[in-house]
Amino acid sequence: MSTQLNFGRDVQGFNAYAPQFSTNRYSANLLSTGNSSVTIPSNFGRWIASFSYQPGSTIWVALNTSAAPPVGNSFAQNVSELNPASKSVKSGDVINFYNNGSGASDVGVTLYAVSQ
Repeated sequence: MSTQLNFGRDVQGFNAYAPQFSTNRYSANLLSTGNSSVTIPSNFGRWIASFSYQPGSTIWVALNTSAAPPVGNSFAQNVSELNPASKSVKSGDVINFYNNGSGASDVGVTLYAVSQ
C-alpha cells in the first residue's frame, strides 16, 4: 500500500513539514559513471519524489530521458539537474540517475502519493 503525502502538524495545528515514513522507497549504490532508473508506480496518478544522496555525491537526475553530466566549461542547456531535493512526477514516469563522481555513491528515492 502506498503512502499518501500528509504532513504532520505542530502543537498549534500548523504544517510541520514532517511526512510519514513512506512504503515506496528505493535505493541504489551507483558506481562512478554508473546510472540507474526508477519507474513511478501506477496505483496513483501523481507523486512527490524526495531524493537523498550520500554526502559529497555528484548525481545528475533526469525525467523520462537519460541523465547526463555537463560538458565543457561554459553554461549550456542540459536535460539533467544536479542533486535535486524533491520533484513532482506522474505515474509511469522514469527517473534516471547518473553518478558523475569519482567513486561509488548511495542514492535514495522516497515516493509519496498525491491524492489530487
